[in-house]
Amino acid sequence: MLRIHFFVLIISAVFTLSAARPSNKYLRKAIRETEKGHIYAAKTLYEKALEKEPDNYRANLGMGLLLCELMDNYDKALPYLEKAYKTSGKDTLGDLLYALGKCYHNNSQFEKAISFFDRMKNFEDYEGEIEFQKDIQKRKADCLYALAHTSTENADKWYIVNAGKTINTDMPEYVPVLTPQNELIFTSRRQDDAKEKVSYLDGKYFESMYIAKVDKQGFKDLRRYSLPDEYLNSRFTKNHESVVSMSSDGSKLFTYHNNKIFEINMDQRKSQKPTKLLKTINFDYYQNHAFLTRDGNTLYFTSEAKGGVGGIDIYKATKIKEGEWSTPENIGEPVNTSFDEDAPFITDDGKTMYFASTGHEGYGNFDIYKSELGADGKWGKPVNLGAPINSPAHDIFMIQDSKAEVGYFSSSRPEGYGDMDIYKIIYLDNYNKECPATKVQAITLTTIDGNTEDYANGIEVKIPSNYKILSYEWTVNGQVVESASPSLSYNYKEPGTYTVTSKTIAYCDTCLSPVIACNTLENRFEKAKTDSVPVVVKNNNDVVDLKNVKGQLNSDQLASIGFNMSPVLFDFNKSELRADGEEILKNNVEVLKKHHGLKVEIIGYTDSRGSKAYNEALSERRAGSVKKYLTKSGVNMKQIKFSKGKGFSEPAVDCKDKACDDQAHQQNRRVIFRVYTN
Repeated sequence: MLRIHFFVLIISAVFTLSAARPSNKYLRKAIRETEKGHIYAAKTLYEKALEKEPDNYRANLGMGLLLCELMDNYDKALPYLEKAYKTSGKDTLGDLLYALGKCYHNNSQFEKAISFFDRMKNFEDYEGEIEFQKDIQKRKADCLYALAHTSTENADKWYIVNAGKTINTDMPEYVPVLTPQNELIFTSRRQDDAKEKVSYLDGKYFESMYIAKVDKQGFKDLRRYSLPDEYLNSRFTKNHESVVSMSSDGSKLFTYHNNKIFEINMDQRKSQKPTKLLKTINFDYYQNHAFLTRDGNTLYFTSEAKGGVGGIDIYKATKIKEGEWSTPENIGEPVNTSFDEDAPFITDDGKTMYFASTGHEGYGNFDIYKSELGADGKWGKPVNLGAPINSPAHDIFMIQDSKAEVGYFSSSRPEGYGDMDIYKIIYLDNYNKECPATKVQAITLTTIDGNTEDYANGIEVKIPSNYKILSYEWTVNGQVVESASPSLSYNYKEPGTYTVTSKTIAYCDTCLSPVIACNTLENRFEKAKTDSVPVVVKNNNDVVDLKNVKGQLNSDQLASIGFNMSPVLFDFNKSELRADGEEILKNNVEVLKKHHGLKVEIIGYTDSRGSKAYNEALSERRAGSVKKYLTKSGVNMKQIKFSKGKGFSEPAVDCKDKACDDQAHQQNRRVIFRVYTN
């Protein structure tokens, strides 16, 4: 990231201001505030300049670069940078092209990012800067990797959710640490005291530690984390105080202070100062992270000391006696690269290391990887954990509990509260999926037509719109029944009472754990309905009466009644209906209004670009747009079985390991229909 003084140099170079323009006084003040490290004050001044002149090149450039380079707010930076680019002329600033590439990359617009990075390769101001060209090539490689790895095949392994507003703010939160007492310690750069200062290096508040209790309902009793006053007497001055890690038994806490690693014995924390680890460990200017193995005999830590593989590297040292460590050893390749490796975490069995890296193949910025310890005592080739844990944003500081049921990590992905947020991981393979003792009121079972007194072969799970289904299981009279959707279509063979049970695992954007709902419905079958309107279609020149046909209609049957099964297509990152989509829906409205015995499922999808969570939300909105059109056009709500979004889970065009072209992306951005009889 550009530091503030570099930012000021760049902006000052293009801000040749005349006194006549109404925005000039705000732009001058914005530069001065940025020089002082007051980036939020500078942001306000850029906003005032843009109120005066919305199309001003310098105001848009300044705001865009401020948001991108100093605040890591790539999605909000993009429209300002795009407007500056349109008015930049032939002498386009190289830093503008670079910032646009970064913003497109972080917003999952990988093809656009690549085009700007390609332009930077030959930009004369940077041709001789080896490190800069190395950075450009890595960013382009990350975009290509993301395009080739769009699968969310790990989505059924992990449940990822933002830790919520008790923990996260619009300021950075990171380095989650779990204690044996079910507490979460973390670092934040928020301001909750008027005395707190900002760092001149990036204009953000200095790091402080916080702690919250963890229970099944979430987080509570958040407070600033206190260690002896002698240690924190610089709390509101120009110093960082960050938590780093805790030993597995909770006896030792490692912290970061003044570029060094400190250690404190937790049973003496009220009277003892943290102790700076000896120069054996703190041997260079900057050591920022450490992790002690469960047996207490090996300390893994990070340093950007010269002589390593490159950038920040991971080292290890062996315990000689309490407080004394062997000469550190760089763990070397294949874990360390010429870029940065950070935040090592070793599982309790000592066989797996999770860490973050900007150097290995990934989606961009820091990604999280795992490496297995070989029989020779060397760490093996790292494996990218993939989506949904990794994204084009910074993904770092992964930890997990001793049972590998729950984990946490930090990410700057755009759907968070702002900057870095802490996210919770639930390992679904290890998650307790037993039915809860308390019934979940929000999730219920009902027959599709709402009538449980007479025969009805359709039953569905009713969930609030803010929930999304992870999985479901149906049983009828104790026998598991296969169903391709959360709605069950089942043909009763004999009169009687049938016990239908559904186990649904769902989640929502604010659910800190998946919701498990088990519901039972007694469905009595006495006779078939006689007052329903039969659906009659012509097929192969014969009249087919579908009154006794139950289930999904095939393409021939749908074509015979004039139902258009063409997918409704959408523009990139949009959920608004296009004219071609409305034509399809206009036709289908008439068919559904004519045949009241038909019911339709509406399923939305996205292309591969974007995070899993974002794509699921976008596909949900697309399905909702279609449903809204149908109901507003007079289709009975009871004719809509459900509408839901499935993100990129079932692509119409699977590009496998190749990058999808624009045509393939378009075919994947769609809403489809499934049509059933009553």
